[in-house]
Amino acid sequence: GMMKNRHLSKAVASQKFYKFRTALKAKCDENGIELRVVDRWYPSSKICHCCGAIKKDLKLSDRIYHCDCGYVEDRDFNAALNLKDALTYEVA
Repeated sequence: GMMKNRHLSKAVASQKFYKFRTALKAKCDENGIELRVVDRWYPSSKICHCCGAIKKDLKLSDRIYHCDCGYVEDRDFNAALNLKDALTYEVA
């Protein structure tokens, strides 16, 4: 079907993301929330929120973040904390 055409499926996906981002921005504005957009390569999942070490070998299958400093946290929650503290972001 249509998704065999890689170029087209990419265009459709980016249009969906644009729509999503536009809707998200509107929702944030409605509720007085600042929407922050970080660089897509910002390694939010790999940074230890406690000590700042970067865990380069973190796999997508690792759902719990274990750092050598003793910090243990849910991977997505750790990432969310890092995104909250990210200093390099644009306000959408």
